[in-house]
Amino acid sequence: MNKLLLITDQEEYSENGTITTLFDGYLKKYWDVDIVYITPYKHSFQRKGNHLIVPKKYQDKVMEYLSTGNDLCQYDFVIVRNKKNVLENVLKYKETYQYKVGYRISYPKKYHQLELNQSFSPRGIYNWLKYTMKIKKRNKFANLCDLFLPTSDEAQQIFYPDIKVKSFPLFIGLDPEKLREHSQTEGETIHFINIGTMDRLREFDVVLDAFESLSFTNWHLNIVVAEKTFIRRLLALYPKMKEKITLHEGVHTLDELRDITSQNDMGIALLPQNNFHNTVIANKIIRYSSCGLPSLMVNNAKNHSVFSEEEAYFSDFNVNSIRENLEKIMNIPKAELVIKGKNSQEKLLKIRRNYKVLAKELAEEMNKIVAK
Repeated sequence: MNKLLLITDQEEYSENGTITTLFDGYLKKYWDVDIVYITPYKHSFQRKGNHLIVPKKYQDKVMEYLSTGNDLCQYDFVIVRNKKNVLENVLKYKETYQYKVGYRISYPKKYHQLELNQSFSPRGIYNWLKYTMKIKKRNKFANLCDLFLPTSDEAQQIFYPDIKVKSFPLFIGLDPEKLREHSQTEGETIHFINIGTMDRLREFDVVLDAFESLSFTNWHLNIVVAEKTFIRRLLALYPKMKEKITLHEGVHTLDELRDITSQNDMGIALLPQNNFHNTVIANKIIRYSSCGLPSLMVNNAKNHSVFSEEEAYFSDFNVNSIRENLEKIMNIPKAELVIKGKNSQEKLLKIRRNYKVLAKELAEEMNKIVAK
């Protein structure tokens, strides 16, 4: 069996759907997999099963560090997630240890920050020039790889047109062994849930403004987010809705997230229209679907390429449109919401958007590259 080394940018014990379910789960049926976690909290190397724990201070020379006490010739493929300085070090030893190299970019956050804060001030121009130089360097390294793993074909066309190596889109998918059937909640209150990162780039104030303007009162919004500083400050601006919103604490695992998600009627997946959000299906939509919940999502071409009105609700990203769609949802029998959530889950399975299928296809792609 071929062997893969995945070098992540995640903390030890963190749960990431693609890493935890795909690489550390279904892919192991086809490939032997070791996963490197780089952490600032440890000062020495540790191996825990197939997990290799590397202190952060060694990340720029990770291959030299791993070569002490480990035979790097055992790996047929090394995949790097996001960190281009790590990728540079991996490429340095590509010929020495005769492994193939893959590069995964999960989210172009720096691009969004610059786009949001773009200005013609000397500092703004400097930041764009600096970013441009970094992108050229990243593309140079990526084109020395054997496989590129963007989030979608559309994301590659928009963000990575100069990366010309073999591409394999690695999108988030369902875990077919963790799917849940959904039952409607009791009572007349419609329970909405929003999960995922909160920051200025997501413009969640637009969603809150829409909730605040509702003529209906039989609703409750649950929010689950890992980093709570931003959302706490934002919610403080909406004192009238304090009793209508619950910010959940102590949600640390994917199973805990599924438990909370299942206690709701509708998932909120409203994100502003921009290059990134218009090129991927939001992770939260997949999370909701895995629990049998339908989503209220942005009305864009990417979402419509997967979902129809039979499986989801769509809204433009403005207060009036969101309010109108929330009120429409609150007029629908809960049993109908359950049916639409089930349809969403079945649609994703039908189009093979699940990690079990993705693992098989990724293994086959890597096998072809190794065999060359």
